[in-house]
Amino acid sequence: MYSILSNGIIDKISKSSRSLIKSVILFISILFPLSTWAQIKSAGEAQNAVEISGIVLDTIHGNVLIGANVWISPKGEPKNVLQGFSTDATGQFRGIWSNSFAQGYNEFDINISYIGYTSLHYSLEIALQKMEQTRSSSEGQRWTIRLQADNELEALLIKGVRAKSNDPVSQTTLSLVQLEQSYRGQQPIFLLEGLSPSVISFSESGTRMGNYGGMRLRGIAQERINMTLNGIPLNDMIDHGVFFSNFTDLGASFESVQIQRGVGVAPNGVASYAGSVNFETVRLKDRERGGEMNVGVGAFNTYRLSGSVSSGIIDDQWSLYGSYSSLQSDGFRDYTATTAYSFFFSGAYIGDRHLFKWNAFDAQSKNGLGYLFATESQLEVDPRINLLNPNDKDDFGQRLVQFQHSMTIDSRSSLQSSLYYGGAKGDFFYTYDDGTGNLTQINYPLYNHHYGFISTYFFEQKQWSLSTGVHAYLFDRINEESITPNFEQAYYNEQSYKEELSWFGRAQWQVDKLNVQADIQIRSMRLTIEPDYDFIGRPSEGYLLYDWFFINPRIGMTFVHSPSFSSYASLGRMGREPTKVDIFGGFSLIAENFESAANSSFGPEYVNNLEAGFRMNRSKIAVSWNLFYMDFMDEIAPIGQLLAFGVQKRENIASSARYGVELEWNTLLFSSVFSETPPSRSTTLSWEGSLAWIQSHIDVFSNADGQIYQDREAILSPNWIINQALVMDAFTQWQIRLEGRYVSESFMELTNNPSFIVPAYNLVNTQLSFKGSRFDIRIDVNNLLDTQYYSTGSPIDIDFNGSIDEPGFLANAGRNIMISTRFRF
Repeated sequence: MYSILSNGIIDKISKSSRSLIKSVILFISILFPLSTWAQIKSAGEAQNAVEISGIVLDTIHGNVLIGANVWISPKGEPKNVLQGFSTDATGQFRGIWSNSFAQGYNEFDINISYIGYTSLHYSLEIALQKMEQTRSSSEGQRWTIRLQADNELEALLIKGVRAKSNDPVSQTTLSLVQLEQSYRGQQPIFLLEGLSPSVISFSESGTRMGNYGGMRLRGIAQERINMTLNGIPLNDMIDHGVFFSNFTDLGASFESVQIQRGVGVAPNGVASYAGSVNFETVRLKDRERGGEMNVGVGAFNTYRLSGSVSSGIIDDQWSLYGSYSSLQSDGFRDYTATTAYSFFFSGAYIGDRHLFKWNAFDAQSKNGLGYLFATESQLEVDPRINLLNPNDKDDFGQRLVQFQHSMTIDSRSSLQSSLYYGGAKGDFFYTYDDGTGNLTQINYPLYNHHYGFISTYFFEQKQWSLSTGVHAYLFDRINEESITPNFEQAYYNEQSYKEELSWFGRAQWQVDKLNVQADIQIRSMRLTIEPDYDFIGRPSEGYLLYDWFFINPRIGMTFVHSPSFSSYASLGRMGREPTKVDIFGGFSLIAENFESAANSSFGPEYVNNLEAGFRMNRSKIAVSWNLFYMDFMDEIAPIGQLLAFGVQKRENIASSARYGVELEWNTLLFSSVFSETPPSRSTTLSWEGSLAWIQSHIDVFSNADGQIYQDREAILSPNWIINQALVMDAFTQWQIRLEGRYVSESFMELTNNPSFIVPAYNLVNTQLSFKGSRFDIRIDVNNLLDTQYYSTGSPIDIDFNGSIDEPGFLANAGRNIMISTRFRF
């Protein structure tokens, strides 16, 4: 449809889409018997190979570490992966390495890493000696590697918001390797869509490279998802959103990401209502000296340039890291171009008992706005249509500063504390016809300041542990409205302030195969609004004050049936306050909504959440299955009526529920090792993916006319979300990915009118990548079958008479290409 390819090439690709899929299937069919032959051949040449094997355990508790990364690299170059393995459900790994290097094993290292633990590096020659000594001393035994948890230093910074792999929490943790396989400069919410169950997202530009967008978890909007960076809140505390369009290329500095679904363990920031997403930026303790340069070129004049440099450890105590990124894209939809840049800096002092770390992020983004939905008839004529004026743009800046300290008090206890600041400011323009044929432009500038403090104390013994802490913040905002170009003469000026003090605690007890966990969060907060009474047209009545108090408990347990199988269950309750937009019923406080806002007619929402599931990890397959039930009281739900800027009005729904099943899997279909030439090369084919089946139910609600509706589904909540990928790692350095995604239809408004539905869609993407010792290249072909699809929608009132007329959509890009390169030095 639209891509950087010439029309002739487009025609050829369109004609060959089906044959391409057949070719892929044929290629796999041919490769399978070839790989089987290679396995037999390799077995016959065992005398030319050496076995690499061992078991990885936690130092303190002796627990096996499932999914630990083990890889061989040239000496002193841990980033240059020559061959990799991972531990199975018993904590063991096994692989074959060519012994053609019998005289040169000391030229290679074997590396072992696991999230939250200190990495280890051995000379391959020494490691082989240890393996042989272990086998000689006791038949059937394997080399045991014990990793030390980073409880006392850098890992403490995120420990308070992270769930462990065996905690009774529905979770997905993404390592750096997983993130790098999918990341090409897109916003984090778009990155997570294909890597975790129950996530859907939308892009206002249609390309997912810059500009505005949003995500939903289990059909629940982003404002009800707790998001943190290094354990520090990212959400706007007054309206709870996170505008990742202002966080240009932040994902390039991620170390790991964890998504928790349902009421989780995140104690800081807004309520972990639908779930939480916590991002961790680069770790400095084990980071090597060097840097990298990334260049990306893609469809719609998309250009990405980023670079980073790391000092490595200086004088055994200091480490520094810095990065710069710039992004430019015209966007798929008309007038949705993005020009953005960002700086990220991180530094640390690493002592024996203390770690001081500081992070700073500064970004500026200019976007052409595209939040208005177009009708299907308009999109059939021009899928790129944008109903906003070309002069409707924004210009926003975002900055974050974090000062963090962690220390070990003694062998059992530790403390982590953080001071932070977040700020945002910018302009947001809207152009309209004033009724006389002249265009008038309104500017909606916004200024945020967010100051906070977090401190958490940890205590651990062999069978039980506890943690407790506090979080306090102040958040202030100025909302203005002015007519261009008279920016200094605002006709509307409203100020708002929010403050919160919360306490949280967690206790965990483990005996034999049973792990019991309980945690509680107590939040007390106040929102203060200073209205613009001159604009409202009434005498001053002072500040509007809103107070909330929540007690959020959760309890859960995990039972380990065998080293490869465990089950868990948890029950939690979470309360969440409404946003300022909810209270106002709009974005400004005016005469029409002042009484309802002043009388606090909009209440908080609550959810009781039951989660249960199992995890199975074997040498060639890993499966995670989860069942959930969420019972809502006074749920703050969108009703299908647009307010402004593409945002739907929300109301309290007395009784509603969501329930469903989530499944994740990763299975190795076949693996082979070729050891004729050094170094040994491997080829693997794996199948990975996730599935979510979600049902929503609203008991009863009434519309503005008083009409009562019963037994309805929530809006924008598809029943099925399926991701899957065939991944072929060929000869260690090449990878081919064929990805498929299916999202079923969903309703746009609460009456469930069948005329207002977001259609189901199938999406196919493919990726080819090469990873060399210093240079990587990756080619992403997105929407391979050139499908026209919509990932969000809303009813449209075409004639502005107060009733909805047609369904509206934001169109996504057709087939398009992105080429990404990376050079390491």
